[in-house]
Amino acid sequence: MRIKALAILLAVALGGCASSTAPPVAESPTGNTVVAVVGTPFLLAFKAATCAVTLAVAAPAAGILALGVDPYGDGYDYLGSGVAHNCGPPYVLSPTPG
Repeated sequence: MRIKALAILLAVALGGCASSTAPPVAESPTGNTVVAVVGTPFLLAFKAATCAVTLAVAAPAAGILALGVDPYGDGYDYLGSGVAHNCGPPYVLSPTPG
C-alpha cells in the first residue's frame, strides 16, 4: 500500500513537470515577488527529487552504455544533457516584470 501511494505521488509530481504552463496573467510586481519567494522552497524540493530520480536512472544507464560497442557515443551526451537539465539551474524563482 505504501509503495502504491509513493508511486502515485511520484507520477503526479513528475507529470506536473511535463504539463504546459498557462499564459501569464497581468499581475502586480508585488504579487509576482510573493509567488517567487513562496514558490522557491517548492522549486528546490521538486528539483531535488527530480534530480535524484534522474541520477538513479542515469547511473545504471551509463554503466550499460559502457558495455556497448561505442561506450562514449551519443548515449552519454543524451544522459549528460538530461542530468544538466534536471539538476541544473535555476534554483531560485525570479519574479517576472509586471
